[in-house]
Amino acid sequence: MWKYLLFLAPIVLTGCQVNFSSVLEDIPGLRSSDRAPLMMKAIALGQQTYYQNQGYFANSLQGLSGHLNLETDSYQYAIKTEGETAQTVFITATAKTDDLRSYSGVMTVGKNEGGVVLMANLCPTDTPSKIPPLLSSTPVPGQGLKCPPGSTPVR
Repeated sequence: MWKYLLFLAPIVLTGCQVNFSSVLEDIPGLRSSDRAPLMMKAIALGQQTYYQNQGYFANSLQGLSGHLNLETDSYQYAIKTEGETAQTVFITATAKTDDLRSYSGVMTVGKNEGGVVLMANLCPTDTPSKIPPLLSSTPVPGQGLKCPPGSTPVR
């Protein structure tokens, strides 16, 4: 699956106007269940680049450099920022069918002695669900961002 993300990374980082959902639909052998985590990671890469350039996260998918389709046959994607200056962003992929897992991701910015630190987590539900996991943007001391019960982090 990572080889597909590597294919998308240059598109996200260069700001090409591409519909990622269409690109993912055209990859031979890519299962519906593999598209959501790739799309989530592509959105996260776009958000990271946006943050590096602007100092805050984009508050809509249209605010990112690529054209991202908010809805496919299998998933509904959404983002929501938190904080006055959008220092935290939540990304969700809500399954539209009973046989797929839903996903939630969070990216948040913290500060330490060395400067700004980006923390991120992506959690799919452990079983098929039409409800994405409810993530917290507050890290657990010494452990970072955690997935809630019923979900497991993507590595």
